This record gives sequence, structure tokens and C-alpha cells, in this order.
Amino acid sequence: MIDSRAVSRCRWPGAALLAALGCAGLFATGRLVPPGFHDNLLANPGFEAGDEGWTYPVESENWGHFEVAESPVHTGRRAARLRLRAGPEDQAKAVWVLGVMQEVRPQRFPDVIGGFYRVEAWEKSDPRTQLYLQAVAIIWSDEAGVVINRGRPSSSGIQNYQLRFYLAGVSEPPFRLGNAMFDFVSREPPRLGEWTYFEIPLREQFQRLWGLVPERYDRLRVLFEARWDGRPPGSTVVADAYFDDLFLGYVDAAPGS
Repeated sequence: MIDSRAVSRCRWPGAALLAALGCAGLFATGRLVPPGFHDNLLANPGFEAGDEGWTYPVESENWGHFEVAESPVHTGRRAARLRLRAGPEDQAKAVWVLGVMQEVRPQRFPDVIGGFYRVEAWEKSDPRTQLYLQAVAIIWSDEAGVVINRGRPSSSGIQNYQLRFYLAGVSEPPFRLGNAMFDFVSREPPRLGEWTYFEIPLREQFQRLWGLVPERYDRLRVLFEARWDGRPPGSTVVADAYFDDLFLGYVDAAPGS
């Protein structure tokens, strides 16, 4: 389990600088690069330009479109809002996902992924419903089958392997996939009404869980989600989650940066 130290205040290597200047002032200075980190690979990480740079897997019938809200926000004027709703009239959606997604092709695999989330509502009428927040990193590669097969030749046509990080809401994986490994940032329900920081050592986690740091790949897809799985027909779900000031980048400056 990741030692998340997930708190509603800043916890980076530059903590002394943050204490002196304040989180909001640093985040509001433009492209988000937390003190101690370098080169945010995400476009529009604080959603100040609306949904520019962000999308979602439109090919999936289990995904809905996210919103951009003006309140609450961690810094600036906007944040992504994920508004999950189901009621007695809804007999179909056992699985439903809202989230934001970007794909990048960095020459050097990133060290860290993180940001802030906030939950304003979090209710489910049936305990069998798995309601949770997660961050996902997916590597698209022609070598995915070999990686999944732990370096042995593979005839599998699968094109990606991934890591799933449960941020809040579940204490066990809701389901398992043959091409996915997982870890927990927290096994607790989300705290309501406050911004919570999360930080995941992405490079280290790929090395630990898959046995390698991705080098030859087509693209890296990152997603920040609120979702439910296993919802019984007609049961109620009411959840409002927000993401803001998201980050994907490096602990040390890349050569030449």
C-alpha cells in the first residue's frame, strides 16, 4: 500500500517554500509545477481553460462526460466536477464512470502523478455498490503481451498494460483485470468538504508491480475517475467529486531542461 500521507495541505519536497508562500499562490502562478517537481506534462492541469486538453473514453458506453465547475475550486477559477447519479428508475447501469483523461508521449517516463480531489456528496443505498475514486495509468504498447507475460514471448493481441490506484472508497479491488495491477492510496471513504492531496510515485510503482519502467511505448494515458461498479438495479447513488491542480512530471529536472 502506498504511504499516501494524503492531506488537505501541501506535502512536497518544497514544503518549506510552500509554508512560506502558501499553496494557492504557487498554484495560481500559471502552469502547475509543485515545488520540488519539474515539467508538468498535463495541459490545462487546473481546468482554467475549461475542458481544453481533457477528454474521456468516448468509445465506452459506461462513461459519461465530465463538467467544469467554478465552485468549489482548489485554486484559480475552475475545477473538474464528476456528478454521479442513479435512482430507482435506473435499472441498467451496473457500471458508470465519470473522469478526465489525457494522453502524453514523454521521452522520459514520468516520476510522479498526483493532484487534489474533493468530495461534496457520497451516498449509496445498497452496500453492494462499489463507489470509489481512482487514478489510472495505461501504457499502450506492442510489447504489452510480453510485459503481462513477465518477459516471456506472448501471442496475445492485447495492446496495453496498466496500474490502478484506489484513492478512496473501497478496501478491496472491485474487480481484477489480467492486464492491470493495483495499489491503494487509501482504503477509507473520502473525507467530505475538503481538498485532499494525493501523490503517487508512478515510475517506482511500475517497477515494483510490473517489474519494469516503461521505455518503448506508443503513449501513456492517465485518468482521474469517480465511478461505481456492481450497482444493483434500481439502487440509489449520489456522489459529487472534484479534481483540480493535477500533475504528471518529474522529481528531478530532465537533462537540458
